[in-house]
Amino acid sequence: MSENNLQGDSFYKYLISNGYYFDKELIENYLLSLKVKPFEILTGNSGTGKTKLSQLFAQFLKDSNFYMIKVTTKARSWGYSEKKGTEGHRCGWTIFPEYVEGIVPYNIKDTYEIEVGGHTTTAQIRIFPQLYYDKHNEELKSYFRELYYDEKEQITKDKAEGTKHKDQLVDLGISCESLQSILSNDYIHSNEFSVKMNNIDSFLNDGVLIAKDIYEYSPLNSVVDCFALSGGISADARFHLKFRMYNYLTDEIREYLNSLKSKGESSFELKIKNFIPIENFEPNFNNMNYKIVPIGANWTDNTNIVGYYNVITEDYQSTPAYELIKQAQDDLNNPYFLILDEMNLSHVERYFADFLSAIESGEEIPLYGNNETLELPKNLFIIGTVNVDETTYMFSPKVLDRANTIEFNTLTAWEYMSSDLDEGDFEGNINYLQSPLMDSDISNLNIEDLKEILSEISYNDNNLWDILAIELTAFQEILKDSSFDFGFRVINEILRFMVVAWRYENEPYEWENWQRYFDAQIKQKILPKLHGSEKAIGNVLTSLFNSCLEDRNNNENPKNFTITEENCRYYTSALKLQNMSKVLSDQRYVSFIN
Repeated sequence: MSENNLQGDSFYKYLISNGYYFDKELIENYLLSLKVKPFEILTGNSGTGKTKLSQLFAQFLKDSNFYMIKVTTKARSWGYSEKKGTEGHRCGWTIFPEYVEGIVPYNIKDTYEIEVGGHTTTAQIRIFPQLYYDKHNEELKSYFRELYYDEKEQITKDKAEGTKHKDQLVDLGISCESLQSILSNDYIHSNEFSVKMNNIDSFLNDGVLIAKDIYEYSPLNSVVDCFALSGGISADARFHLKFRMYNYLTDEIREYLNSLKSKGESSFELKIKNFIPIENFEPNFNNMNYKIVPIGANWTDNTNIVGYYNVITEDYQSTPAYELIKQAQDDLNNPYFLILDEMNLSHVERYFADFLSAIESGEEIPLYGNNETLELPKNLFIIGTVNVDETTYMFSPKVLDRANTIEFNTLTAWEYMSSDLDEGDFEGNINYLQSPLMDSDISNLNIEDLKEILSEISYNDNNLWDILAIELTAFQEILKDSSFDFGFRVINEILRFMVVAWRYENEPYEWENWQRYFDAQIKQKILPKLHGSEKAIGNVLTSLFNSCLEDRNNNENPKNFTITEENCRYYTSALKLQNMSKVLSDQRYVSFIN
């Protein structure tokens, strides 16, 4: 299975098929930003598709044939062994049921009555998942080999020190073409059935791997093509669901099996009664994975979002947003989108301060009227849309500092009506781009982790880490004497965005295209806080504009300079700064959201 056909049509083509046209780079910026920060602000004129883009992406994820399974597996069970078989080192690993989260119904574990040779006893049946990845994927094999030896070394060390060994656990992502692909179309719900068991010896030892016949009686496919991701490395894979039986043999059954063995028999008939492993299992495809919440002009606290406890009725007064958050908590393997429409119709800090704090700190939000709290799950994404007119309030820098701010430009009537659309597609790793929960641990990477990654990326015989340090310092110096300087949070988030952009572009060693993504971060993370009079920020805009040009030493006037992609390092940021300079000249005041 190719990584580029996991999701069928891409989100870009999905938008076109639904009659919506957005710039391809804007979509990439939006999707990559979701990986770095769960809070985005979409700004632009009314009717430019801000709310619709977020809504359509949520629907795309719901409608598309893609499902992500998150697995944590023991390193010792992984796909590297020193024993070499006919096909080389084995390329698969056991996924223990207790570490599976997602669609795999690992709770198929129950005790059943079995019958062997007319004698009855009880047995427990458990799922036994197994994953096999492409044996030719040397990068993934090397990664697992390194972890295997690390684990082996630690086991030896723990044994020498008399310390109990703690299993090394590592997250693994498995993406299937569809949720339905794991479910069989024609399984049998039977109260009793028989299968042939082939290994008498293993059965005599109180445990046996059940023959494949059992799949005819289970609502699970035995083998599903999938795509595996671990340690940032991806590979084609196959996901196997096996069953293991643990039985409690009676003396009569042991004697019966021994008699068969003495006659040279190698198999026997096993009857399993009342085996309906996932009775009433019906995946819910109807729950919406997003809510659009219009912001009221009179909102002064967060009760309109999270609700409150009504002391009179002694019931919790819920809200659509609260219900979505609770739904996301119960379905951590899929993304959910809370879309706050026209977010600045009221003062954002009054109703959203608790959310801003929770997004940064990871702490829970206190609920009004009782002592309970609400945790924002990692799979919840909050999208705020902003229209700017005389009825709205300006965002404070502390709000903008905590989000990725993406500007939606207005298409001309000719561009919109000509339907001259780019029928191409995303050029990077589409599966990675369109899976907001893939690489979700990026927000946990500290400055040393980021340095380790970015220092290995080259550009013009220099490492990207040093280049980014120089560029960030240059922009920081320009803003240093104003009130728009940025600190560690912004720096870390820009660097994290660069990492996910690099991974989206398939991790090139020599990354020629890094400026396109740094340009996006200048516009999304540095420029949004700019606002003020000509006296306050006129020189700042000019200096920032010149820093976006290839030749930074001419002190060009942004209002008069002819911008091309060839004479700019950071083209979209230069265009924005030129526009802001023109507005400032005409109106004597300007802001990014203008």
